[in-house]
Amino acid sequence: MNDTINQTRLSLRLDTYLRAYIGKNIKADHLLNDEWKTTWLVADSARADKTLTPELVDDVRIVLNKL
Repeated sequence: MNDTINQTRLSLRLDTYLRAYIGKNIKADHLLNDEWKTTWLVADSARADKTLTPELVDDVRIVLNKL
C-alpha cells in the first residue's frame, strides 16, 4: 500500500513538471530540449513500470529548471 501511495505522489509531481514544461512553450531547436526529452522518457517509462524513484523525478525537475 505504501509503495502505491509513493508511486502516485511521484507521478503527480511528474505531471506538474510536464504542465510547467508545456507552459514554458520551449522551441524545438532549444539545446536543452533533447535533454528534457531523454529525461522525461526515462521517468515516464519508470512510471509505467511502477518503478519511479524520487531521484528520477528530481532529474526531471532539474532539467526543467535549466530551460
